[in-house]
Amino acid sequence: MPRREETFTYEEHTRIRGAIGQRTLASVNEIPQFHLRTLVDMEPLVAYREQLKGSADPVPTYNDLSIKAVAVALPEYPRFNAWCGDEGIKLLDAVNVGFAVGTDQGVLLPTVHDADRKGLSEIAAETSEMIEMARKGRLRASLQMGAGFTISNLGPIGIDSFAPIISPPQVAILGIGSIKPQPMVIDGEIVARRAAHLTLVMDHRAADGADGAAFLAALAEVFTQPQRLEQ
Repeated sequence: MPRREETFTYEEHTRIRGAIGQRTLASVNEIPQFHLRTLVDMEPLVAYREQLKGSADPVPTYNDLSIKAVAVALPEYPRFNAWCGDEGIKLLDAVNVGFAVGTDQGVLLPTVHDADRKGLSEIAAETSEMIEMARKGRLRASLQMGAGFTISNLGPIGIDSFAPIISPPQVAILGIGSIKPQPMVIDGEIVARRAAHLTLVMDHRAADGADGAAFLAALAEVFTQPQRLEQ
């Protein structure tokens, strides 16, 4: 049988795709990254969101709840709300949380500014608007600036856990996996609970493993005590 002629289709990188490549390459090459992972019981958060369906408009997504959870936890761990460079670390006063949005052109990182001062409904309205703008190619540069921490949530498309790449000059990023039944020990009994893996990726120039473990534990606690999202 004659060998099939080798053909291909060439696609030049879009402007966004090229920028993503440059940013992630710089992150991998220049930042000493390490990650910690934990399994978090999400039953309380699932129940809390069900309650919100009767009163909140718009109803916050799990991504919105995660943004607020990060905003609640960060003030006690300022080294994770920061920018890091070769010479030092800049601890940020404002709690601005970025979140990854997939588009046809590539991943964009809109930012919820002052997320610690905003309620869930306000965050939900903002993120919904920014996601729509991002997917239509209309997201302003000003809405993608200033984040001190970013979350990336692949749970809605079925990914159990993953370690995202830090977005320089930020110190850390959180990867959120899918919420699904997992075997957990509750009061000495093995039971099925809806749970999700949280993966914290950190810049080792700014924080050590013990620092990350403490922050991740505090963040997990917020997820299991969702009433704290109202503060």
